[in-house]
Amino acid sequence: MGTVRISNISLRNNRDQGIEESTVLVTKGSVMAQSRQANDQPPTHVPSEEQGHLGKLAGELSRYDVRAEVVEEPGLCLRVRNPDSVHAVEDVICERREHDYAFIASFGVHLGNSGSLSLTAHKVAWLVGATEQ
Repeated sequence: MGTVRISNISLRNNRDQGIEESTVLVTKGSVMAQSRQANDQPPTHVPSEEQGHLGKLAGELSRYDVRAEVVEEPGLCLRVRNPDSVHAVEDVICERREHDYAFIASFGVHLGNSGSLSLTAHKVAWLVGATEQ
């Protein structure tokens, strides 16, 4: 029987590229990846650009009587609530576009761009009933 060589290689890459830190076990003829969670290591969290833009929109929404928080589960969005109504809740997502980022309502309507935060915040506040116009 031939010699079997086993190597541990630690890979690091940006999460925004879809690869988190992993350990790769290489044996003769096969490669096996093992996630950090399997080793009971806490996952690293790197804020995305989308999170940053949602955070800026949340800051603009602070001028209105709403609650806004960036949530990651089940998908990244800005959850905006009107405290006067349990039903007035909207999840705003952020999508990268060619030259900026777009804010999209949960039902698919374009609300604004990263370059127009004040106007977008006003639209979101109106959407949850926090302003009349």
